[in-house]
Amino acid sequence: MCTATWMSGDGFRCLLFNRDERRSRLPEIAPEIFSPTSAPKYLAPVDPESGGTWIAANEYGLSAAVLNDYESSEKIPKPDGPDTTSRGTLPLAAVSHSTIKAASEAIQKHTSRNHFQPFKLILQDPKGDGQLLSWNGEELAIQSLSQSMLPLTTSSWRGSDVVAYRKSLYERITGPIAKLHELLEFHGTFDPENPGFGPAMSREETSTRSLCVVRIGNGEVSLRHQLFESSCEMFAPSSEVRLRRRFPQ
Repeated sequence: MCTATWMSGDGFRCLLFNRDERRSRLPEIAPEIFSPTSAPKYLAPVDPESGGTWIAANEYGLSAAVLNDYESSEKIPKPDGPDTTSRGTLPLAAVSHSTIKAASEAIQKHTSRNHFQPFKLILQDPKGDGQLLSWNGEELAIQSLSQSMLPLTTSSWRGSDVVAYRKSLYERITGPIAKLHELLEFHGTFDPENPGFGPAMSREETSTRSLCVVRIGNGEVSLRHQLFESSCEMFAPSSEVRLRRRFPQ
C-alpha cells in the first residue's frame, strides 16, 4: 500500500511518496547519499530487510519510485519459494542512469532477466518527462505519466474502495494544477473515522511508515524524509539530504 503524486513549479519538480508497510517489518533507514564508483551519486532511504528502496533520485535529477501492484498480484500464481527478486532493486537500477531512456531500457532488461511480483514504477526527469512502467507478472507496459493518473495509489486491503477514497480526497484538496502545499496536505491526511483509507493510514497489522519528498531544482537535488507516528497519527519532524545537480554532457 503506497501513494505517489508529483508536480512541477517554477524551476523545480517534486515527487511525493507515502510508504505503507507491515508493522512487523524492520524500521526503515533514513535517506543517505550513495556514491557508486561507476554510476551517478544518488539519494535514497533503505529497507534493511531487502537492502533495496522504494524511492531514489540521482545527481542528474532522475527520480524513481515503485509501488506494489496488488490487483495484478491477485491474478497470478503465488510463488512457491523465495525465488523472486525484490522490487526494491528497481529504483536503484533506474537511478544508475542519467536519462529516462537509459533507465527505462535498464528496467526492461531487469524484468526480462529476473522474476518480479507485479509493480508500478515511476520514472521522472527534471524536464517534466516521465514514464509509468507496469509489470503484471508476465509483460511490461510503458506509458507516459499524465495528470489523469494522480494520485497513483495501491492497497492490499479493500483495494478498489481505498483507491476511490484517496482519489476523491485528492480532488477535494487540489486545484486543476496541484500545488506543493496541497499535495503535502493530501499526503498528510489521516481520517480517524476511516483509519485504513487515507494516504496516511493505520490498521492493526499495517500503517504508513513515512513520507518522502524528492525535489529537483536547477542546481540541487534533495530528498526529505518524515516518519509517520501512528501512535499520535501524525508525521514527525523531517530530515533532508541534498546533492548538487549535474547535467549530462
